[in-house]
Amino acid sequence: MNPPVRYRATLAYVGTFFHGWQRQSNADRTVQALVEKALRKLAGGPVVVNAAGRTDTGVHADGQVVHFDLDRRFPPVDLRDGVNSLLPWDVKMLDVREAAPEFHARRDALWKEYLYRWSRADVVAPKDALFVVPISPRAQASRMARAARTLPGDHDFRVFGVRLPRADSGRRNLHAVAIVERGEEIRALFRGDAFLRGMVRSLCGVLGDVARGKAPPERMEELLATGDRKLLSPKAPASGLTLVRVAYRGDLP
Repeated sequence: MNPPVRYRATLAYVGTFFHGWQRQSNADRTVQALVEKALRKLAGGPVVVNAAGRTDTGVHADGQVVHFDLDRRFPPVDLRDGVNSLLPWDVKMLDVREAAPEFHARRDALWKEYLYRWSRADVVAPKDALFVVPISPRAQASRMARAARTLPGDHDFRVFGVRLPRADSGRRNLHAVAIVERGEEIRALFRGDAFLRGMVRSLCGVLGDVARGKAPPERMEELLATGDRKLLSPKAPASGLTLVRVAYRGDLP
């Protein structure tokens, strides 16, 4: 018998109507479950799909990377198109390619980028409504940028995480945090080697309060220094968050 063929694929999905990425016994509509179901129909047997990162309920993805093994070789374009024909409108396989047998979507990732979007518009356009979170028209991106300056680097981010395993130190390396204004939108782009569960939404909860003047720009520095959860703001809604890109060594110039 020939060894299985490993494939790497990039997925995009609108997270609004999914119960997150991970397959669950009490929730049929997860991204992993639907992609595995489509692959099972094509391959004629069970297929396990492993992702670069698990997105929570309501979180979107433009560039989620996955890997999976099939018992026989499919032309990548035929595999992509066959899977997409079996998937609903809100999740699609953007590309697929053969990968080395040892490739692992999560362990081999060099860094990931997440984007959070707020809108100061009086009325949010329908095309943006699922992907942005309303914020006060008086919210100041400059205050948010001041608060974000302290984030890049290797820090203990445990105060921003949820349900951490005991063995997890909470240390993560954020490469960069960029705050950008685009018309009525304020965007925060996070690049890091890894993220704790709930970390980006917790960071954005604080950044949003800083932009509105509900918290001082120094609040982020206080949280990192003290780990005091009483200083945390409520987590930002999931709808504003998108996993934009996952980078691997062979992809970089």
